[in-house]
Amino acid sequence: MKVLGIEGLTLGELIDRVKDGSRFVVFDWCVGLGVRSLRLPSAVYFVEPGERTARRAAWRCLASLLTGWWSLIPPGPIETIDCLRENLGGGRDITAGVLRTLARAERHALEGRTHDDQSRDESVDRPVTSHAA
Repeated sequence: MKVLGIEGLTLGELIDRVKDGSRFVVFDWCVGLGVRSLRLPSAVYFVEPGERTARRAAWRCLASLLTGWWSLIPPGPIETIDCLRENLGGGRDITAGVLRTLARAERHALEGRTHDDQSRDESVDRPVTSHAA
């Protein structure tokens, strides 16, 4: 899972920003395949409080409008409307899951290193890579 917008931030900084209202979101787009529909998620975006997400969701909304309807009724139109509603509402919030995954990745990185007087709190001071999740 790729996380965009966290470059150079430590896990501790991310947690503080989430406490202040930041969140991790994904935007879906819907593709109708005749007999079924698919919901395809974007990369994960780190969104600051008050940040506008319309630009990130715009092409997925347009793609859903163009391709999402072409499925059996009712799944195609229902999935398309759900995608549009979710994207226009700021995306799907997956903050809790991303933070758990990042914390687990940091913990495994610490455990993989030698065990010489390292504290577990050290992981919150190291920068998190965008591919840690």
